[in-house]
Amino acid sequence: MSVKSGVTDLFASIPKAEIHLHLEGSVDVDTLLMLRGRRGEPAGPEARRDLSRLYRHGDFPGFLRNYRALCAEIGCPDDFGVIIEALSRRLEQDNVRYAEVMCSPMIFTRRGLPLDEIMDAVGGGARRREREGGPVLRFLFDGVRQWGAGALEELVQMAAASRRHGVIGIGIGGDETACPARDLAASFREARRLGLRTTAHAGEFDGPRSVWEAIDMLDVDRVGHGIRAVEDPVLLSALARRQVPLECCPTSNLATGVVRSWSSHPIVTLREAGVRVTVNSDDPALFGITLSGEWNVLAGRLGLGADGAYEVGRSTADCSFMDENLKQGLLGEMDRAAALSGIGR
Repeated sequence: MSVKSGVTDLFASIPKAEIHLHLEGSVDVDTLLMLRGRRGEPAGPEARRDLSRLYRHGDFPGFLRNYRALCAEIGCPDDFGVIIEALSRRLEQDNVRYAEVMCSPMIFTRRGLPLDEIMDAVGGGARRREREGGPVLRFLFDGVRQWGAGALEELVQMAAASRRHGVIGIGIGGDETACPARDLAASFREARRLGLRTTAHAGEFDGPRSVWEAIDMLDVDRVGHGIRAVEDPVLLSALARRQVPLECCPTSNLATGVVRSWSSHPIVTLREAGVRVTVNSDDPALFGITLSGEWNVLAGRLGLGADGAYEVGRSTADCSFMDENLKQGLLGEMDRAAALSGIGR
């Protein structure tokens, strides 16, 4: 099937899963204005213009500044209930049936917000929306690498204590060159011992070395981004042989300058090398993208066509950490919807 006008609507009709989505990066300007209004602060046109600046990034340092400023707008645990409901409704509108949402609770607990109250709001809001027909949401606690090994040890215990809220794993983000992987390895082993799943941002801003460390020293289940693995043929072969999934986020990569143009994005090369790639929105509000929009990027700008985009989207669901019965049910729904649309398997 050729890619043409209306393909985004076609993709929106197919049930989907997402596995690399930051809760904080999902907060759009309307939600920020709602939070300000709840605090009794100005939330009119001038506030909208002010907050809209957080969604324009000239480079990666600018993106990080905006991300920190956005997090500073989240002032109390109840704000997380508003945020998770808004995210759930947008995912439902996009026909995303399942999402693994990364959240960074230590950003907020270090400011004095109680973890239990944060996760009561997040988990409670997610369960309520699921009962209403919204997507199934599960959570991974994402650490900040430059905060060091001790912070990650604490995060693992926080995640284990938050299972009742739908927390299923941990990850590590931030500066890939900070804190040697060997210093983090014990925490990843402890996470696995506790039954938590694992992922790590690697091969996004740092090169292949960080991916090697993620798969060899940290023994992660999946790699966040990982696209710079394309620079090392031996690593490509290892990823293909081991079938370690990469959580690819094309629009994010272009917006932050990890790749300079759509034509230079390596996802096609990764697939051709036999690497398992998935597609995700990363920070959908900050990058102005939806998951259906990312499927459309795959189909059009990255040249995979509708069938290729569907294959990557299906791989995303298959590489998720969801319960096996739920996974097989979703994969079946995806295949039926795609077949009705004339694409896919």
